[in-house]
Amino acid sequence: MEIDKLNWAILTVLQENSRLSFAEIGRQVGLSAPAVAERVQKLEDAGVIKGYGVSLDLGKLGYALQALISFKAHAGKLPRFLNLLQSMPEVRDCYRVTGSECLVIKVAVQLAQDLEQLINLFVEYGEPTTSVILSSPVSTKPVTEQGSSIKA
Repeated sequence: MEIDKLNWAILTVLQENSRLSFAEIGRQVGLSAPAVAERVQKLEDAGVIKGYGVSLDLGKLGYALQALISFKAHAGKLPRFLNLLQSMPEVRDCYRVTGSECLVIKVAVQLAQDLEQLINLFVEYGEPTTSVILSSPVSTKPVTEQGSSIKA
């Protein structure tokens, strides 16, 4: 599917506020509501738009402590560990990565003791290295058409 300038404009607006009506998106990008609806449907059908969601402040929900855990699995234990992670509400994200570790896991817990219990559980499956998140100076940013800012 071709992502032209109008599709990029729609995607940018949706990333900022996915609850806007097609009419409002159309006003912002210069299209009619039906034209926006058709383009959004095509973007959904092509898998470009995977879903819509809400961004929560975990601290205000009682999950004051967030951490990134780099994880190196013991031989043969990775499949069972991945199944365990799927069932854990504390696990917010999990990334398969290259390097000496095989996973980076983002967790959110209420108390330091909760984080300690997670780490103790993880040790059964491999070697965790934990970094507590102090702040997020760069949070989830919209994907834009502009491309890379890195110049060779």
